[in-house]
Amino acid sequence: MSRRKVTTSNDLIRQNCTWPMTVGEVAKLTGVTRRALQVYDERGLLCPARSGEDVANNRKLYMPEDIDRLKQIVVLKDYGFDLKEMPPILDGEVDVVEALNEKLEELRAQENDLKNRILFARYAQVVGDDIFETLAFGTSEVDAFAEFLRESPVYQSKQQKWQNFTETDFEEMWDDFGRIVLQFLSISGDNTFDQVEDAVGALRIWFGKTHFETSDLDLLAPWMMFEDGSDEAEFAQTVGDDSTPGFMQAAVFLVWLKKMLDKLSETLQAMTAGELDHASIAENKMIRLVHFVCEAAGYPVVEVAQLDREKWSEMVEFFATTLAYLAAALEDRDLMEDMYPRTKPTIDPRCLEKLIERSRALDLFS
Repeated sequence: MSRRKVTTSNDLIRQNCTWPMTVGEVAKLTGVTRRALQVYDERGLLCPARSGEDVANNRKLYMPEDIDRLKQIVVLKDYGFDLKEMPPILDGEVDVVEALNEKLEELRAQENDLKNRILFARYAQVVGDDIFETLAFGTSEVDAFAEFLRESPVYQSKQQKWQNFTETDFEEMWDDFGRIVLQFLSISGDNTFDQVEDAVGALRIWFGKTHFETSDLDLLAPWMMFEDGSDEAEFAQTVGDDSTPGFMQAAVFLVWLKKMLDKLSETLQAMTAGELDHASIAENKMIRLVHFVCEAAGYPVVEVAQLDREKWSEMVEFFATTLAYLAAALEDRDLMEDMYPRTKPTIDPRCLEKLIERSRALDLFS
């Protein structure tokens, strides 16, 4: 038994329309504006026959095959093809399936880039900088911390380690870093934050081999690599584009925030905002908490016996800034959904705000 021929929209148009059709009739039939039809004609994409120079107005007259071609133009445009990309596809010089597959890969790359920029925008919101300034130039916080860390003895060890590198060592170092950058850039699909954590983990291992060892929580040292003009930032930009260093910086920061939230959850689980209002936190408990957060994050801490007013104030400000970031992250529902698709942390942001107040109220040197 022969298969019944399926009637297509092209068949219906051919059977039920009067040919040839004018510009106005085509515009009414297809919804394509007169101006668009004019542009397609000017670009050589759709050039209908003319009524003839001796005929009044020398009008464009469209035949069924012109409508078929117009439909192809509309479909290609909907799939993101520029007009200049269309001629070889319309003329059969390029296979349409192959062209669509290439465009699909391009659209996926654009989707990933958009996700990266969204991640960086969330980072900018959490740190509380001017968002346009941050999106354009990065955060002021990272530059300030990078300057502080550069002066520390542990950072100077990087310079000493690099002095012993051979040319082969440097080549391997940058090859490994390039692969990590590509790992960041290939993040896509579902469970993207899991992939972000994996990429940041690979970056931390690389940092330990090439700079100095850090703890699982101490991600601020790798974070500071992406300050403007650093070797790592410029290399990442070369592998990706101008937005790549900022995306990697944001990814490291947000993974650090999640690790800090996880670490603090057990410690602060019993502390609600109401309890903080009605019960005092012992001074030594607050000191230990400030030390814990600073030390866990990689901030150089000083033993209580060696503290002076200035060093304590610096530690408290770092502690307060960190808790403010955590509170901002907890209040960002979309960010929390990305970070914790299953079980969310139970920390009350108001609890963190109370702890910031208590830490700043501590006077150890009166």
